[in-house]
Amino acid sequence: MREQFTRVKTGAVRKRVAAFTAGSIALLLIAAVIYILIYKPPYQPPPLESNAVAGVPAAPDNARYGTIDAAGKFKVGVAGVMHRQEDGSLNLYFANSEENNAYLMCEIVDTDSKEPLYRSGLLRPGEYVESLQPLRKITNEAVKVEIYVYALGLDDYISAGEITLENTLQPYGSADNYNNYNN
Repeated sequence: MREQFTRVKTGAVRKRVAAFTAGSIALLLIAAVIYILIYKPPYQPPPLESNAVAGVPAAPDNARYGTIDAAGKFKVGVAGVMHRQEDGSLNLYFANSEENNAYLMCEIVDTDSKEPLYRSGLLRPGEYVESLQPLRKITNEAVKVEIYVYALGLDDYISAGEITLENTLQPYGSADNYNNYNN
C-alpha cells in the first residue's frame, strides 16, 4: 500500500484572504470618507429668473414701489408694501436697474423662523419680476420678513454686494390689496 500525505487543514489561507478583504474594504471606506470631506463640487450659479420681463415694472401706487441705491454698488427696485395673492404668490415688483453691471436675485426669509419663503432667480440688468411663487405653504397672516438682495458679477458670478431690507408681508384680502387696484 502506498502512503499518502495528509494535510492538516488549519484554514490559514482562508484567514489571510478574509483579513486582506477586510483591510481592503476598510481602506476603501476611509478613502471614501476623506473624499467626501475634501471634495468641493464646481460652482453652479443660480438659474436665471424664468418669469423675468425686460423693462421697468408698472407697479400700482399702493405698492409704494421705489428704487434703492445700495451704497453706489447697485440699484434695486422693489415694492415697499408687498401683498400675497390668493394663490400664495407675492407681488413685489423686484427690478434690476439697467445701470447695474450685475445680476440681482432676492430671497425673502421669515424673521422669526429664518426659513426662506420666496426666492427669485437671477435678473439681468434691465429686467424685473412682478411676483414670486412661495417655496412652501404659508399661512395667510402678516409676516415680518427680511429681504436679502444679492448682486453677482455678470462674467464671474462673484459677489458684487448685498443688502438686507426689512418689511412685513401683507395677507391676502387686506384692505389695500393689489387685486383691488389691478383692473
